[in-house]
Amino acid sequence: MDVAEEALEKLIAAGLVFHGVLETRDDLPPVNVASYMGHVGPDSGRHGFVLAHEEKDLGSRFNVEWERLARDSGLFSPGAGGRPEFLLGVDVAQDTSVDGESQSWRWARVTLSDHWDIAGVGCENGILGAGANNPAFIMMSLDGDILVHGASWQDGIGASAVSHPARFEELRDHAGRIAFAFDWLEPETREWAERWLAHVTADLG
Repeated sequence: MDVAEEALEKLIAAGLVFHGVLETRDDLPPVNVASYMGHVGPDSGRHGFVLAHEEKDLGSRFNVEWERLARDSGLFSPGAGGRPEFLLGVDVAQDTSVDGESQSWRWARVTLSDHWDIAGVGCENGILGAGANNPAFIMMSLDGDILVHGASWQDGIGASAVSHPARFEELRDHAGRIAFAFDWLEPETREWAERWLAHVTADLG
């Protein structure tokens, strides 16, 4: 499976080197499940940062804080030339027109290039957000142990991280809803959620 040409161009513009889309794996949470980590409370270990919308040099500040959070949390793995490598949730639907395919979220393996811009170009072109300095993304470490979520709220923008996502009841419950109740989602995503939930339930058992 590959990404649409438009999505690939957006990744490149944001400074992300694309290495391919992962097959759905039972040991990795579906992107749709991982994106729900914003509902995990800080008392469960979720930590991160929030920057006020009116903050000076907001995009640059966000990029600095995001990189610090990613490094400190363990999101990055060393790739070619020592460049940081991680997984990014990407919609791989080939036809994104109004009458086209439904969304099809998968993990894409990417590397940070020497010149990257998450909050600016990446958010503005829609691959990492919904407008400049308006983040909306989910990232994961290569081993699936760390999730990093970027979001925007009324009072600011920010990102947060959690470790070992399978331990969170909120994510397991959401996987159950996706698998057994959300019939508008593509069958592959629902089946993936069911397999992941069975896998982690067995491990926790």
